[in-house]
Amino acid sequence: MGGTASRRPGEEDFDEVEEFDDAIEAWDERWDAVMFGPGRTVGAIVISHRGCALLREGPVISGVRAGTMWTDDRADEVDLAPLRHADGTAVTFARWYTGWPHHAERTVSEAARVLSGD
Repeated sequence: MGGTASRRPGEEDFDEVEEFDDAIEAWDERWDAVMFGPGRTVGAIVISHRGCALLREGPVISGVRAGTMWTDDRADEVDLAPLRHADGTAVTFARWYTGWPHHAERTVSEAARVLSGD
């Protein structure tokens, strides 16, 4: 029995663990080739990250999406995606940049409150 090409193989899809291992290895190779192909991030730069290659954010600097912010969560097997406001509209670099000081201040205040035991 084998997995399908459109979804990540699951162990339950195979009778033998070796078949599953082979299928996962092939899936990972295809995933990496598609998700991390250099052409996918042409025109974008990373300006923010959460460490350990987790969720990166950056503005697109060329092409039809220029000026908008995108998230890169491929380290957690999630595709590139536009950064969006709660109402679903795209976050522009200008809006992201001007909102950053408020977000940073709130983060520091919350951390200080936790550390002080309040």
